[in-house]
Amino acid sequence: MPVTRATPRTPTSPARFGLTVDQLQLLQTRCPGLTIPPEFHSEWNVDVPADERAERMHAAELGLIDQGLLRPAPAVAEDAGPASGADTANAPISRGTAADADFAARVHPAVLGFLGLFTEPALLLAVHSWGGGRTIVQTIAVRAGFAASLVRGQRLDEHGINPVNEDAVELSAFPATALIGETLRSLVRLEPRGSAPAGAGPAGAVVLPLVLAQGLIGALRTGDPAIIHAAAAEVGLPNAEQVVGRAAFGIDAGYSVVATSLTGDTLAVHWFRSTDGWFQLSADTPLLTTPNQPGTPNQPGTPNTRDVVDSSRARIHTTTPAAITGQVTTAVGTLLGVLRG
Repeated sequence: MPVTRATPRTPTSPARFGLTVDQLQLLQTRCPGLTIPPEFHSEWNVDVPADERAERMHAAELGLIDQGLLRPAPAVAEDAGPASGADTANAPISRGTAADADFAARVHPAVLGFLGLFTEPALLLAVHSWGGGRTIVQTIAVRAGFAASLVRGQRLDEHGINPVNEDAVELSAFPATALIGETLRSLVRLEPRGSAPAGAGPAGAVVLPLVLAQGLIGALRTGDPAIIHAAAAEVGLPNAEQVVGRAAFGIDAGYSVVATSLTGDTLAVHWFRSTDGWFQLSADTPLLTTPNQPGTPNQPGTPNTRDVVDSSRARIHTTTPAAITGQVTTAVGTLLGVLRG
């Protein structure tokens, strides 16, 4: 895939590089010390023959050279080195050349620097979105005012399941000041700026025991007014029916942001889009303890599934794309502020 080389218009414009999955695998296996995020790490299937592996890695190497991301390896003759003054800049690639041991030295320093941010980031974000028959997986590493992003897509079948990886990976590099915009890219794909909001249901939030939330969702799906009324009365919250209704029908998209930092700060938020609009869903499961003998402190237990369900609470909060944007902006900005001290 050809690399995108756009002249930066502003200091915060990301530099973007298009890689194939094989090219990224070649970089991760031939450059010691690189740590690629698990979502982008790949291994050969056992049924792929050795000659096919060699051919694909050879093609990946040629592709990196064609994009200017890797210097060609100098040709090495079988019985002697290259003649003095020989032109080796355009020499063919061979898996048997002595230059294979120096592969990392041939990689463009900028590419190594960008990928190196994932080895020990000060802040790591995992962004996932799905909708429109496609899933987008993005991982962003931040350190010392700079950030790198890896993005890959998956195609879904007509039922929205059975993801198939696309043979393309985008590598981007940008200053930390552009982090919020990069984090929101996949949300903008789902809700382009200027598009009409999906649904206009009532705003609100409810917090319910998990069992009651499941019961009310099940009642709403029956469409039977008597069952819905009985379930709402059991819940005991006036606006629960309208708010929980967003989670009951037609969920066709989702967007989530999970972040961890070296300072111990964390973030995990998940949103879903239904016919009536967006809502945020979270669950709280208290840490259960196992009673000990009198006079000794309780220790974390290993509760069974029923204990977990009975003690868990679900929170459903209606929202909008604009509100999600504001929430992400505030959260990511706070995390960056903590890193800067």
